[in-house]
Amino acid sequence: MGTGDGPASGPGWHVVVTGPRTGDQRREALDFLAVSLGHRPGTFEVTHRCPQCGSEDHGQPELRHSRLARRRRGPDALAPGDLAAPLPAVSFSRAGGWLATAWLGASDTAAGWRIGVDLEQAGSAAFAAPSELAGVGFSAEEERLLGALEDHVRPGTHGQLWCAKEALVKAQGTGFTGDPADVAVTVPGTLELAVPDRPGSVIVPDRDWPGGHAPEHLLGAVVLLPPAGPGSEGTRAASA
Repeated sequence: MGTGDGPASGPGWHVVVTGPRTGDQRREALDFLAVSLGHRPGTFEVTHRCPQCGSEDHGQPELRHSRLARRRRGPDALAPGDLAAPLPAVSFSRAGGWLATAWLGASDTAAGWRIGVDLEQAGSAAFAAPSELAGVGFSAEEERLLGALEDHVRPGTHGQLWCAKEALVKAQGTGFTGDPADVAVTVPGTLELAVPDRPGSVIVPDRDWPGGHAPEHLLGAVVLLPPAGPGSEGTRAASA
């Protein structure tokens, strides 16, 4: 398991990557979160809610106290007020048997911040050449800029942009609702990661995750979206 905490100057966020040897990767990550907050393993579970149709079979994950936690008595019982207190926001992504779990601190979540994470296999054929996702995942400008890169750099940059797009729509709570080519994650005219229409947002590629990058055969990105509204500062990719 690898873990990292976000920079102290921004919202409190964390990412945990659990490997394919783990029996229940999501449970392990949720138990790590519970213990880090001073609770017993098994305290949290995840439900889903789709913002489009309201279904609980898919959509944005939501953290809640488990039935086991609600039944505990004595020293392991939840403290008064725990059930009404805000909980962290969570996001998940799987690739190659690995699971990335990212979460925001409860206070930042309550303030309106949101988080999304994506993990992809670096050797995917989809990232090997711009033509693999041409006209589908990337805009004409993105394809032009990717095509100008040296061959040994292009696949990794290709995959990193895709991770940022996936993480962004997860943070928005919508997933892709149209052509991913329309999801902007760079400064116009460049391949510098950013969310142009959401000032104050942060994109963190896995090479800059504070606890260390994803395994060598994987690529990842975390996107942090600030509360909607005026007064946010400029957007750029973050470095640890």
